[in-house]
Amino acid sequence: MIYLRALEPEDLELLYTIENDPALWAVSNNNGPYSRYMLKQYLAAQTGSIVDDGMLRLAVCRTSDGGAVGIVDLFDYSPVHQRAEVAIALLRDVRGQGIGTCVLEKLERFATQKLNLRNLYAYTSSVVDSVSRKLFVSANYVQVGILQDWHFNGESFEDVIFFQKKLKKNV
Repeated sequence: MIYLRALEPEDLELLYTIENDPALWAVSNNNGPYSRYMLKQYLAAQTGSIVDDGMLRLAVCRTSDGGAVGIVDLFDYSPVHQRAEVAIALLRDVRGQGIGTCVLEKLERFATQKLNLRNLYAYTSSVVDSVSRKLFVSANYVQVGILQDWHFNGESFEDVIFFQKKLKKNV
């Protein structure tokens, strides 16, 4: 169904579309648009090493035609504590097709086998992000906490749900 690959310069329009989707700003720390110029510089500066960059951003691609339909991030990477935060953003027209579940499966396998991670975690809005909450629950992430009044959505503060998954070796 999908595969994950390093970002390429050709992914500029994908990044531009995702990073400039106001609906995604409500569930991220982004509060405004990015220019193509800024995103082009970002792509050029990435080494592709989670150790060097502190994060790893991968393109989510369809196996049928290789088309990029989203991005997945591993960030706040800690090799000492063997954990990282995960975030997924898919183009609107492919949401709800099971792609997020496949992304998490592949990412968990990579995180275990290549990065030696023990835990992945994610934060979701308690108000507007029910799709992400369902995704993480279905992928066996456990709700381990609620951060009260944690995220400002542009109009008010809302709680954020903290999910964690303990990874098994040889996934």
